Parts: sequence; C-alpha cells; structure tokens
Amino acid sequence: MGPVPEGAEAYRREFPTRVTSSAGQADRRPGIKDVAAIAQVSVGTASDALNGSGRVASRTRARVRQVAEAIEYRPSTLARSFRTNKSHTIGLSIRPFGGAPWQYLAVSYYARLLSAATAEALQRGYALIVLPPNTPQILGRIVIDGAIIADPSPYDLLTDELDLLGVPFVSDLSRMDDPAALCVGNDHAAAVTTVCAHFRSQGARSVGMLLSDGTEDYNTRSLHGYQTWCARNGAPVRVERASTVDPVAMAKAADRLMTGPDRPEAVYTTEGPAGHLLQEAARRNDLRVPDDVLLACAEVPVAGREQLDLTTLNLNAEHVAAQAVDLLAQTLEDQHPIDRHRVVDTTLHVRGSSTRTTSS
Repeated sequence: MGPVPEGAEAYRREFPTRVTSSAGQADRRPGIKDVAAIAQVSVGTASDALNGSGRVASRTRARVRQVAEAIEYRPSTLARSFRTNKSHTIGLSIRPFGGAPWQYLAVSYYARLLSAATAEALQRGYALIVLPPNTPQILGRIVIDGAIIADPSPYDLLTDELDLLGVPFVSDLSRMDDPAALCVGNDHAAAVTTVCAHFRSQGARSVGMLLSDGTEDYNTRSLHGYQTWCARNGAPVRVERASTVDPVAMAKAADRLMTGPDRPEAVYTTEGPAGHLLQEAARRNDLRVPDDVLLACAEVPVAGREQLDLTTLNLNAEHVAAQAVDLLAQTLEDQHPIDRHRVVDTTLHVRGSSTRTTSS
C-alpha cells in the first residue's frame, strides 16, 4: 500500500486519475469506493467515518471526510435508505381550508408554514412532501419516515393510519392530553385573552368575535378563551360565525357585529382574510375606527396585502414549522426529546385600528 496523498488538492488529483483509468467513466460521480480507495481504508470504515458511527480513529475519520469533501462525494440517498431502512422523507398534511384540498395556499399562515417547514426539513437532511389530508390510502403508495399534521380534524383517517403503522407524527395541541403525543402549536385561548386585554386597556368594555363556522382546533380554543375572558370580566358574549370561503356570508356576519343596541365596542376575528371585511363593515355602518369601534385580526387580513393600520395577532408560523420539524427529526433520530409538547408564543402587533389617543 503506497503513501496516502496529503491535502485537498492531492485528493482531487487522485480522483480523476482513478476514474480516467477506466474507459468511458471519466465523467462519473465519485462513490464511496473512491473515497475508501484514496483514503486507503475499507469501504466499511469510510462509511462509518462519514456517518459518525463505528469505532474509527479520529485521525482516520478526519482524513476520510477530507477526501470526501475534496472530491465532492455526495452519498446516495437511495443507497442510504436501503442501508438504514429509512426514506429521509417526511410528509406535511394541512387540513382543508373551506372544504377545498389546496385552498390553504391562499392563506398567509399556511403558506408560510409550508415554506418554512420545507426549508427546515431540507436543512435537517429530509425531503418534504405534501400529503392530502384524510387520505390513509396514500401511505400505501409512498414511503415516509414521519409526518407533520397541521390542525387535523377529530376524525382524520390519515392520523389513524399513521398511528396504526407506527409512523411518528407531530400534530397540534389538540393531542396534548396524550403524554406520548408529539405536539406543536399556539395557545389560542391565551392569545385571545391577550387581544381582549389590549382592547380593555383602550377603553372597550365589550368585545365581539368573528369566527369561521368550521371545527378547527384554533377556532375551538379561541372561542373558549374568549368566553372565559368574558365571564371573568363580566362582559357580554357576542359571536358571529360564517364560512371563510363565502365572503358575502362573512361580510354579513361582520355587519351584524356593527349594528344593534348590544353592538360590541371592539371586534376580533380569528380569520386573517376577514380583517378587511370588519373595516368595510364599520364604514358601511358609519362607525369610525378606532373612535367608535376597535378592530384586530389574526395574521394578515389578505394574503399578500397587509393593512398597516390593522392590529394583527401573529401566530409565528415560521417558528411553529421549525419546532415541528425539529421535534419530528429528534424523534426519528432516536434522540428521545423531553419536551414533546411545545407551545409557540404569539405576537400582538398593535396598530391604529385598536389604539385610542385617550381611553374612555
């Protein structure tokens, strides 16, 4: 066995010498056998050195990794999946918004969640694919190591199938009663309490809520937080609900909150796209914002167009995504995370729609 060449340049020179010695292979990508041959170790040792496994001397491990970097060796994901019985792929399923499978892409929060989860997964060495919700049969056609299920319905067959197959998945806080469940999300009840307390600090004695007519976990928890706040503060409960994919129905619900003798002095909506509907309803009913009515909404009012004067509750989708991917990756890599239930804080951005110069 000859002397091992030292330095990155020497390693790079060694690789083309080896591949051009075989006719027709001058352009092939370097493989693990090339790394092993140049570093003058066995293929098994080279693999252990690159994977951080096995009992490999630190000097040998460093040399193997230097060789791999110098000749730009990239491990085959397919080959690695055969060795480890893992696909290094995770799924992301988002509950249908308004009954349409891909409608959520028009919602700022879900679009940001998807983008951030994809980027975070790639950084952790996982590909991310989008799974249609409530379709357990899809798991018979694709292979995933784990999944993130955003706001599943109580009867989501996909989560049942994942449980049956033993595939770990991260869900929202609706599963927090199960100590073994992996959960990441916002405390929506606490978030609504924060909004109502802000309204009260600006002189509003009564608060109304505009909600979707769905059964999403964030709606259920937000409503509970609102009702609890009203009970504790002796404030009347005033709630209107409508389909978020029916702007006419949602606008009528907003109008109902702006009229009548029991009209609330402030209104909050959990639906970002309905934020501007509240502003329009106030104008139609000759109410001045914020003098006559205070307004706030969750997330941005309309995807891609933020109303700068409208107070918004940011659910921090990027942080939710990062925490979900991290929790799932730790579980898949047998790191046994202690904090299996993670609550991501919300941020209230106070703007002109809920700020009075003097409170009454």
